[in-house]
Amino acid sequence: MTTAIKSRPESFGGIIASEEPPFLAFVDRQFMRENGSSDQACWQEGKDGIVGTLSAPVEIHFACTNRCSLGCSHCYMDAGNALPEELDTGRFREALSKIAAMGIFHVALGGGEALERRDLFDLAAHARSIGLVPNLTTNGIHVDATTAQRMRVFGQVNLSLDGIGQAARTYRDGADFAIIDRAIGELLKAGVSTGINCVVGRNNIDALPNLFRYAAERGISEIELLRYKPSGRGLAQYELHRPTPTQNRSIYPLFQRLSDRYRVRAKIDCSFVPMLCCHHPPRELLEAHCVCGCEAGNYLLGAHSDGRVCGCSFLPALDLTIDDLQQQWHTADALRQYRDWSRMGTEPCASCPYLSICKGGCHAVSLAVCNDIDAPDPDCPMVRELLDR
Repeated sequence: MTTAIKSRPESFGGIIASEEPPFLAFVDRQFMRENGSSDQACWQEGKDGIVGTLSAPVEIHFACTNRCSLGCSHCYMDAGNALPEELDTGRFREALSKIAAMGIFHVALGGGEALERRDLFDLAAHARSIGLVPNLTTNGIHVDATTAQRMRVFGQVNLSLDGIGQAARTYRDGADFAIIDRAIGELLKAGVSTGINCVVGRNNIDALPNLFRYAAERGISEIELLRYKPSGRGLAQYELHRPTPTQNRSIYPLFQRLSDRYRVRAKIDCSFVPMLCCHHPPRELLEAHCVCGCEAGNYLLGAHSDGRVCGCSFLPALDLTIDDLQQQWHTADALRQYRDWSRMGTEPCASCPYLSICKGGCHAVSLAVCNDIDAPDPDCPMVRELLDR
């Protein structure tokens, strides 16, 4: 089965996307022309094939609610109780409509725990009706056979799981592996595209082979590997769970070996790009595969359940809301700061051949560790090597 390909013109050419089979690709102007696009006004700006500031994000990570009954001590959102001004059903639908009007492709719904919001399925159905692909991240505790059938509205559902058995509690001390395993089984029986979100830190790297083996046996479509971030309640725990320099250098080859061995697709979040670049892969290969580091405020945005916008889910909220986004996308100073990271990189990033790809690493880590959001990622293996000399 195939679905219609969506496209959005950009100054460099355009972005094309499909849900089945799932893909999203940046293409040049000639490709757009060959596939029926007439010349676009935006093609008078920028250079063919050079990606600059996009006309809108590709996706928004939107917390539906801050409510979550697990109360994990490492929660990057500091979830627990609902925020005082959380968007009600009508305002959330309006927010989704404004997102869709910008030409955004995906909205990743999360929390807190999104399934603790009673109108979640109504919101997902509305997203579908206006051309957005809604995806979901959940802890699994509210997933049963009936709920799993309703979750077919989502393009992808990812379960938060950091290891098998007791290892599931490494960074989510409220987690119960048996409950998550049951939820995965119900989703797979319902025909839902199901993946795993795994936070990777110092204390569960050795548990990753078991997780990949489990995913292969279960028929999981992918594992998304997320770097442990010093955000929310996770900030106080960061020094305990921050990977060692040796681990950071070995992480990407480990991911690759496990993916190849168990034939499970492994995705890394943008904060792991320094751990890839330190192995000096060909730049042309990274560019051809659209590998990019921090794209906060450009490729993606985060949004809180009260509508406040952040560069990504791990960065502080800005003086900007979803209501302001379309009008201020190109003019907001806070967003321009994010987009300038590769141009204002300080040493040792300024001399790094991967700066335009990596963009200085994870700026949420820089802010927490260096108290400077613009500082080079202190956990980048190449930065550590130079600073330790």
